[in-house]
Amino acid sequence: IAAPAAGFAIFCVSYARIYGQGGLQVGNLLSVVIVLALDYPSGSMLAAAAQGANLFAGALWAAALTLVIWQIHPYQPARDALGDVALKLSQFAKDLAALAQPAHSSAAFEAHAALHRRSVREAIETARGVALDTFRRRGLVSQRAAQVSVRLQTLEQIFGGFIALSEVFEQDAAIREHTARPLRLMAGWLAALGPDIQTGVRLDTPKKQVSLVRLRTEIDKLPPESAAAHILAGMAENLAVLMTVSSPAGQTMSGVSVLPLSIRIWSPIRSNFNFAAAPMRHALRTACIATPTLAFTMSLHQQFAHWATTTRILCLQPYFSATWVRAAERIGGTALGGALAAGIGLLAQTQLSLALIMLPLTMFAFAIRGVSYAAFQAALTPMVVLLVEQIVPGTNELTVALSRIGYTALGGALAVFGNLLLWPSFEHFRVEASIAQALAAHAAYVRAVFTALLEGTSAVESARRAAGMASNNLEASLARALLEPHKGRDATIERGAIVDAALRRMAGRLSVLALDRPEISPASRELWREWQAFLTQSLTAKPTARPKLPGGAGSEALVRLARQVELITSP
Repeated sequence: IAAPAAGFAIFCVSYARIYGQGGLQVGNLLSVVIVLALDYPSGSMLAAAAQGANLFAGALWAAALTLVIWQIHPYQPARDALGDVALKLSQFAKDLAALAQPAHSSAAFEAHAALHRRSVREAIETARGVALDTFRRRGLVSQRAAQVSVRLQTLEQIFGGFIALSEVFEQDAAIREHTARPLRLMAGWLAALGPDIQTGVRLDTPKKQVSLVRLRTEIDKLPPESAAAHILAGMAENLAVLMTVSSPAGQTMSGVSVLPLSIRIWSPIRSNFNFAAAPMRHALRTACIATPTLAFTMSLHQQFAHWATTTRILCLQPYFSATWVRAAERIGGTALGGALAAGIGLLAQTQLSLALIMLPLTMFAFAIRGVSYAAFQAALTPMVVLLVEQIVPGTNELTVALSRIGYTALGGALAVFGNLLLWPSFEHFRVEASIAQALAAHAAYVRAVFTALLEGTSAVESARRAAGMASNNLEASLARALLEPHKGRDATIERGAIVDAALRRMAGRLSVLALDRPEISPASRELWREWQAFLTQSLTAKPTARPKLPGGAGSEALVRLARQVELITSP
């Protein structure tokens, strides 16, 4: 009875991943607790309650240690990186304002671009890398994660606006002197923004709101038909977006409504309680493998057999690629850690020497955890082996190390084969779907930009974000597919890589068109509509021949877009 009951409980806690990274971590922890509870059964309810109280006390101590005594700030590195981007953008704007004089030549703008564009781009990519590392550890489904994502995206849009504005300055000397004042205001705004982002304080203060109104007033003084006015107006909206996601930790972001608790609890359960949902399949797979594994290890009556079940639970992932990579890292790290434990056991023969070795080893293990899971296991295994040797009388480090390695290998193998046999989820089957979704999203982006150019609308941001997310999803799908055995499917993966690169370049060119809108003459409007149809049909349907190129501004952008489309559709 115990094994099936534990299997059902493990199914329930594994299903908790529907609530995001927090639910996943709590579910994994409870799964391990269930396994350990069966491995070390209590003789009475009082003894079981005492063990539960000890577990609860340990959790409270960990919470007090990290939240009160020695506070950790998991999003601080991301905030620091975003603040650095804002400061570099401030310097970009300040130096660009200094060039807002008709006398400056193209060489001055080239020198400015060489000085600032690379440093800002590097800061943005650094911030993106830090943010992704944070999301991997903390998850994406949270207000803080949404705040970091929106801020990073908005700062990159501001960077694109500055690039477009410098191009306008280089081509139109007459508009330069009119834009110096807005640029200086924007430089000051960003200079104040950087430290505020890093410290996590609110941005939507009355002082900043007044400053934003002053900036918009200065922009309204520019010639309304000028490209600089359009670009600066868009950048002012970007600054407004930064203010709307300015709530510090513990407060709801501006404009974000909080759903009732009952909806937040039951809605994910209802939407994922079907076999088509990956969390449901994963929870069933976990329970189906855990139940017989628990029954087998309980029948052995071996004090270390639970390591097989815990390894299987922690290695099993919804996707095969993630499962076998995690299993390989855990098995390899455990084997290396077992050898390290044997060496430490030979060198450290006293309690004091063991304590002196364990302290730096513990610090190293948890410091390296976010960098390499295999290295974390290699450092964690000696700690486990040496602690068990001290806690369980009559054992030695060699026996414990070999048991740890053997049961870890068994659990990892069960996780891999379980993912292969029970409702396998291979990524290479989804690459084509991800390609199609990315193409459709960029076709919608093309329609939104061309509609804005031809009809004067400005609703392109939602299409741009959807296209960016589709590209990100395609890249993630390709990354997972590359981790799987893909012999015979290299053509699909190669096509996906080409499509992803071409769509990224298309998105950049479309962003320039949306920011620096060319003046389209009435005679050319029909040709622009034909180009819109050509680009969208080539992305989502059968490719067609290039239409006639319209004259005037923007024709070069159309040629570049056509090159990317033809690269995508080429056999």
